[in-house]
Amino acid sequence: MRFTLGLMLSLLITGVASAATPPSYERLRQDENWSEWCRENLDSDEYAYKCLRPTQNGLLSVGGEGRWRYAVTNGANWQNATDGSDGAFLQRYVVFADWRLSPSLRIYTQLYSALSAGLEQGPSPLDENRLSFQQAFFQFSGGEHWQMTLGRQELALGSGRLVDAREGPNVRRRYDALRLTSQVKSWQVDVFVGRPWQISQGSFDDRLDRNQAIWGIYAVNNEYSWPKFDVYYLGYRNNEANYLQGSGEELRHTLGSRFWGTRGGLTLNWELALQFGRFNEQDIRAWTIASDTSYALSRYPFSSVGVSANVASGDKDQDDNKLGTFNPLLPRGNYFSELAILGPRNFYNIQPYLTFQPHPAVKVTTAVNFYWRLSTNDGVYGPGGNLLNVDSASDRRYVATEYSLSAAVSVTKSTTLTLAGGRSEPAALVRQTGSRGATEYIEFTAKVLF
Repeated sequence: MRFTLGLMLSLLITGVASAATPPSYERLRQDENWSEWCRENLDSDEYAYKCLRPTQNGLLSVGGEGRWRYAVTNGANWQNATDGSDGAFLQRYVVFADWRLSPSLRIYTQLYSALSAGLEQGPSPLDENRLSFQQAFFQFSGGEHWQMTLGRQELALGSGRLVDAREGPNVRRRYDALRLTSQVKSWQVDVFVGRPWQISQGSFDDRLDRNQAIWGIYAVNNEYSWPKFDVYYLGYRNNEANYLQGSGEELRHTLGSRFWGTRGGLTLNWELALQFGRFNEQDIRAWTIASDTSYALSRYPFSSVGVSANVASGDKDQDDNKLGTFNPLLPRGNYFSELAILGPRNFYNIQPYLTFQPHPAVKVTTAVNFYWRLSTNDGVYGPGGNLLNVDSASDRRYVATEYSLSAAVSVTKSTTLTLAGGRSEPAALVRQTGSRGATEYIEFTAKVLF
């Protein structure tokens, strides 16, 4: 860990310009490929740790991440603010080795440590995982035509609404999976099958979650520059699913499409998904429509203005033989904001936002989220599918109003500082269940990649 921190510090101080543009750091670090840069910069000392040659034809690249976050939550999950604040110092350290033995064979390993201190109720599996292998996979390639990845890996599909690595929390999600990526004319097609891992807080004590499995096909059409077009099928099984009407075995199928991209000043990210299957011998009939639309305002004080409008079905009748609650499967953790109280089940919301960018390295975003439940016969759910403590028998729909503000500063290509805050004001549906109050949240994050 001392070596990692020292290397991070040296990278932050030097900041020497490269003779050629190096690859960008990706959200999924396994997507980075330094092969071409290393070939063009054989004699360069910069990024030497990305161009190691353990064998004549092989290339070994090492890298990692350090993330330090201090967060304070007042009245978590709408508890009375007199219960006090809960401050936490969260640390994340990642190191990885990407060994490309040949153009057709690659071995990738990633070691992960997420630590926490100061949480009054103790850490959750989202806060702490002291030491584990986050990724360890083999990858076989057939040139530009196909690629097979086998082993422990992070997955993120599309915009992460249904399958994601969960960047927001301190502990990311991982899967044991087999993934085949191929190019079929103008389509990039991913076929995969896998299981997520169940996280424990110790060292190397995680285990494969055999109660859950996911599989599917995700295809992206690269022929059109705008809008881009995705279609997909996702299958999901959970032997311990929980909804307002009970718990049991769930087998769910999802058919969806996504339209996205930027043209001129307009940026779109729209998605539609239909779900069917079985839950406790009941039929599943669910759906969602998600949209995010923004427009750049280069001649005005704000860089862009946008609105996110979404809806997902809920169950209409607990006594019939159908389950109408939409399941977002394994989505990103901070779905609406860093507060991460509300999840995308049985809801509709409108979230206008403004983005101000006074400098290319500085980005400020402010938003307000108006959130309702769609069916009054279904509950209110959190990001992980957990039922929140509200009066589900009430005929009220409006749940909460959430305000958020974030500011991110890119100090260098590899270093980012972020300040984020938010407040969730519960409506009468929440307040009538007892002494409930607003939740307030503020965090400061420093992140260094290498």
